[in-house]
This record gives sequence, C-alpha cells and structure tokens, in this order.
Amino acid sequence: MSEKKTRKRATGIKQMKLVAIKQECYAISGAATTPELKRKYPTLSKNRDFRTRKAWESVLNRLRCDGEWLGINVSDLEAISAARRKAETASLKQLVFSPERVAMDRMAENDD
Repeated sequence: MSEKKTRKRATGIKQMKLVAIKQECYAISGAATTPELKRKYPTLSKNRDFRTRKAWESVLNRLRCDGEWLGINVSDLEAISAARRKAETASLKQLVFSPERVAMDRMAENDD
C-alpha cells in the first residue's frame, strides 16, 4: 500500500503572490510607489531591501498590525516623530556672551 504524500499548504501572507503583497502595502499606506512608501514611512522602511519578498512580508505585517492602533494611524505616528526630530534640531541654543566679541566688533567698525 502506498502512502499518499500530503503537502502542507501555505496560509496567510506566505500564500499570497508578491504583487498582491505590494498592492496591499500600497493600499494600507496610501502610497503609490516604493519611493513614496519609503518617504512616508522612514522608520518602517529603514534597513530594508525592498527587492526581497521577506522585506515586503515584514512591512505588510507591520502595516496590518499597527495600521490603526487606538484610532491612531501609523502615518500620524510618523508625522509626530518627524515633527519632534525637526523641533529638536531647530530649538534655540543658549547665547553665550563673551566680552572679547564687543572689542572685536568695535575694532571692525573703526576699520574703515
């Protein structure tokens, strides 16, 4: 009697074609192209090689899981993160007064 070999079927993302995975990523993120997706979600696409299926699967998993979390979209979190980074770099630094600068400015004015 011969045994019938059964092959386990892949389920979920593993069963999907790469094109379908990409289309779903674009649909969830609201991006139309890969560069736009990278621009829109810099932290999600950081250190990812979008030439591989594994990268697309992990991006889709993150978008599905964190796409909407307590009413906050991932794009909102990305915008908040970018705003914080911009605020940190643009914050005013302390002004340090040095008496030598006054003397240098007076000498520069009388240089004519």
